[in-house]
Amino acid sequence: MQAIIIGFMGSGKTTVGRELSESLNVNNHDLDEIIVNQIGESISSFFKTHSEAEFRKIERQQLQKAMNLEGILSTGGGTPMQNSQIFKATSIPVFLLDAVDETILKRLTKESGRPLVEKLGMDGILQLKAKRQPAYEAISDYIIHTDNKTPQAVSKEIINKLRSR
Repeated sequence: MQAIIIGFMGSGKTTVGRELSESLNVNNHDLDEIIVNQIGESISSFFKTHSEAEFRKIERQQLQKAMNLEGILSTGGGTPMQNSQIFKATSIPVFLLDAVDETILKRLTKESGRPLVEKLGMDGILQLKAKRQPAYEAISDYIIHTDNKTPQAVSKEIINKLRSR
């Protein structure tokens, strides 16, 4: 794995992961997609019929497997919360994509099908973001602000950091 991308929902992890892997000509791995392939249903559907603890167990197993793959790995927004020791123990650079609350809200209102947005509402989402931020920062090697930047610009910024390592 060349890089791991973490961050809150709406920060751009999936989009930037695809752009970055394309720019570097390496494989792109999205942990949520890996999990969906493993469980055979959408994450939203899984959450309706199973516990979050069951989901997090599968997430941890798939994260550990994915860390051995080549390319770029984008994680789910909650992945770092349950797996900080895995991230801290790796030599793979961890990039936190960060955006201000207004940007997150703007991006999330354009999307649907996110179980936490449906459950918590926008105020709850911002509270969750604030709660998770210290954990994200604690395991990150780099923080990349994505506000008002294209995925290409964010990808280029990450590439520059990788090359300067």
